[in-house]
Amino acid sequence: MSALADLLDEGYDILEALDILIADNHPDLREALLEALDDPERRVRIYAALRLAELFHDVAALPGLYEALKGGRRGMGRLAADLIWEIGDTDAAGLIRALHLERAEVREAIAAALEAVGWFPDDVESEVAYRIATRGWREIVAIGPPAVPSLLSALDDPDGNVRRGAVWTLGQIGDPRAVPFLIVMLEDTAGDMFGIGERVCDAAAEALERIGTLEALAAVAAWRSRQA
Repeated sequence: MSALADLLDEGYDILEALDILIADNHPDLREALLEALDDPERRVRIYAALRLAELFHDVAALPGLYEALKGGRRGMGRLAADLIWEIGDTDAAGLIRALHLERAEVREAIAAALEAVGWFPDDVESEVAYRIATRGWREIVAIGPPAVPSLLSALDDPDGNVRRGAVWTLGQIGDPRAVPFLIVMLEDTAGDMFGIGERVCDAAAEALERIGTLEALAAVAAWRSRQA
């Protein structure tokens, strides 16, 4: 049984229990705060997120901080905004990783929290990773050729929507370095993203035609002949 559960069994309110663990600097404190993030009561979630961010700068606190930011008291919202900034500056890599790996609703809450306070990565590689995670494909197009290496890495993403978005973006940027990788994507039949073709391979064919090198056009012609 967890330290938090033990205190609750002793009759403490959950906020009292968390305060006891904080005061004792209990070795299971982080685990207890993470557990409390899923509490059905909003006040508990926000309290746990604020303490988790203050004490551990943990990316997992961001959805709860967003709750505080959008619906808490003015002072609480200001504190939440400051903590979001601190997490972004302290663990930008962990933040980007969470945006890639968390389930959709958590990823959206993290992205909304960052957007609400105006946090932004301070280097191109992190910016592209952030935009990929939040599906900001048009913003990546504006970055241009420096975004290509990160986009090529995204072609291996397990999410077909990410692969398709990366393919489309590479086509819009038009850098010939992408051609061999896009030719491989002609075999990717994962489907359905409105506006750029139903399958990844369709988007890859369009991207190759847009880039327009002889190698790209020949590969698309051969692929289309196999589709007939």
